[in-house]
Amino acid sequence: MSDAKWWLVCYDVRDEKRLRKCAKHMEGYGHRIQYSVFRCWLTSAESERLRWELTQLLFPEDDVLLIPLCGRCVDGIVGIHARERPEDWSDKPPRHTIV
Repeated sequence: MSDAKWWLVCYDVRDEKRLRKCAKHMEGYGHRIQYSVFRCWLTSAESERLRWELTQLLFPEDDVLLIPLCGRCVDGIVGIHARERPEDWSDKPPRHTIV
């Protein structure tokens, strides 16, 4: 059984060039939710690999948060401008894992 789960990855990168590199890198891992926020379906090993890769791209003054999400947390996510969450926001794994 896979230990994969949803992760919310948020970052604050202080340099435009590093910011673009980080965003491009994250597009290979998950779905962009906001400009600097991604939702990713990752195993423990994949989340550790992502953390390591981000340390190679970013500087110490940049901030990154990887937040594990349980199914109940995913079900509770709502936005302020949409009446309902998109259907692909369920706690179920994505059909195609992008890594």
